[in-house]
Amino acid sequence: MSSSAKRKADAMASTAAATDATDAPGAPPKGHVKVMEACAAGELATLQSLLDAADAPDVDAKPSHDGDGSDVTTKLGSQRHLLAAWQDPTTGLSPLMVAAQRGHLDICHALLDAGAPWNAVDRCGKCAGDHATAAEQWEVVNLLVDAGTKAELILGASIRLARQMEQSSSDGAKKDEGTNDGATEPGKGPVSHEPCTKPDYLEHSNVRYNAANTLLLDDDDDAVMMEWERPLMHAHANILTHNGTKGKRALNIGFGLGIVDAALQSYEPSLHVIVEAHPTVYKKMITDGWDNKDSVRICFGRWQDELPKLVEEGLEFDGIFYDTYGEHFTDLEDFHELMAKALHKPDGVYSFFNGLAPDNLFFHGVACNCVKIQLSHLGLDVEFAQCEIQVKEKEWEGVRRKYWHGRNTYYLPIVTWKKSEEGEK
Repeated sequence: MSSSAKRKADAMASTAAATDATDAPGAPPKGHVKVMEACAAGELATLQSLLDAADAPDVDAKPSHDGDGSDVTTKLGSQRHLLAAWQDPTTGLSPLMVAAQRGHLDICHALLDAGAPWNAVDRCGKCAGDHATAAEQWEVVNLLVDAGTKAELILGASIRLARQMEQSSSDGAKKDEGTNDGATEPGKGPVSHEPCTKPDYLEHSNVRYNAANTLLLDDDDDAVMMEWERPLMHAHANILTHNGTKGKRALNIGFGLGIVDAALQSYEPSLHVIVEAHPTVYKKMITDGWDNKDSVRICFGRWQDELPKLVEEGLEFDGIFYDTYGEHFTDLEDFHELMAKALHKPDGVYSFFNGLAPDNLFFHGVACNCVKIQLSHLGLDVEFAQCEIQVKEKEWEGVRRKYWHGRNTYYLPIVTWKKSEEGEK
């Protein structure tokens, strides 16, 4: 590690409060300063001793109970966990961030085992993985990617199970009440804290295009699609048609501004199926004459309903693209299960708009890794081609919330059948 990086890490560790003695409600857990110091110095034995001591019963301490008589500590988690997960209230720095920046792999292992969250962020929006990446601590980066991937896969499985249980127990009345997966109503909190999922998007009545047809907005003035995506859409279309080969069979899920579909049309596909579910967008397609274009077939409806019909018809596609709006990550996983039944073997190509976790590059990497694992289980390989993209600040004028945050590199997914899968139908 360079001397400047070492000075920075030492400064990180010294940001904690000057005393460890605290019993006050809401105060940091006892030993937090010593934990930060041990993490900065790479003293594993000291850290383990502090974590073990945190869970040791304090015979002199009076039990703290909530209004219902239950122990507060039991509700919040063990003291070991609270100590490992503690963050400095001023900087947001955590023990894991300090250890990651210094490259202390064994310390990071111990903290994760104690319950330190891999995805906590500091006041600058940086997680432990960001700190490790900036310091080029690649072993720690790999550890945190693995930890994040496992956590997200487990979370995704639990969300899927909860949804299945809710659907199976629903009697219809619950559906009328409407659910939004915990979504925050626009205007009720910081925009950045609102979820990206919008289960009610298809019911939005004020979805609209601007006069120049360069922007598509929903009811909340969030962008469904924007003109700055054009070079990315052309890159996707080129990949999906095997570098611009004419006569391919293409399937696109989500019309938006029609950029990717126009690009696909330039390669004269033998079959071009477009699935679009929003009435306003569908009406725009008809007005613009897409239903009269050679080789184009429009399926008006949700892909969840339309794609099974295409599979049942026995249709296969050389290129498939997915770019929906407001759907959950589990919807993408569900799509992959169906997509694999329609992608031609052995040389079909699949891609999707890669807006996964757009506000943090490390989180983005973890999300991409989760997708890679899921597709691998379906017999598919994934590589991410780097595309340079510049999105100017003025592009966001009139848009309530950004969905791309200051990155100049877009990782374009190229999904193909594994070599071992060739020959299988």
